[in-house]
Amino acid sequence: FSGYDCDSDPCQNGGLCRISDGGGYRCDCLEGTTGINCEIDSLNECDSNPCRHADAICQDKLGSYACYCPPKHAGKNCEIYDRNSPGGLGIPVISRKDTPTYYAKDLEMQRKQCVKNNCPLKRGNFRCDEECNTYACDFDGNDCSLGINPWANCTAPIRCWEVFMDGNCDEECHNPQCLFDGRDCEKTLQPCNPVYDAYCQKHYANGHCDYGCNNAEC
Repeated sequence: FSGYDCDSDPCQNGGLCRISDGGGYRCDCLEGTTGINCEIDSLNECDSNPCRHADAICQDKLGSYACYCPPKHAGKNCEIYDRNSPGGLGIPVISRKDTPTYYAKDLEMQRKQCVKNNCPLKRGNFRCDEECNTYACDFDGNDCSLGINPWANCTAPIRCWEVFMDGNCDEECHNPQCLFDGRDCEKTLQPCNPVYDAYCQKHYANGHCDYGCNNAEC
């Protein structure tokens, strides 16, 4: 563009300034904006529900939108599960197709372990081999579940079988259909009070109720 009218850069929000044939200027506005200087928001981008999590909040912006994600979710549209994400404004994440994700790397390591345990040869032998009863090892050919995929009814937004019994509580998987996240969400019991510990062991199930021992820890 050129000309005195465009020298002041009048077009806003990414609009392109052009000199009009009859003098003056006109702005070619980006989609979602209009007005003489592209200063008007003409489209509510949130109407298309771009945020991909049910609990995300969409905020309309001039020619754009912003997703505010719940905890454990990130990305422009809250489409990425990240257990370490505090949530908040979704920021675009540039992913490299040639870089495996953390879960892909972990799954690759698990599958190598399956080969070491001879799981490909053990699957389908009608015996439950516990070391092979994992997602990476194809659940021992269903030998441990009578031909039933234990996660067949799990509809969580993440792959619960990949975070099963990993020591971290994944609330999305903490339900009967997803096998309660391998009990990762259960609170571990504190040790029995040392003052009562030895006494409670000696008097366990003796027919008398000892109040110092009448708790889950002891």
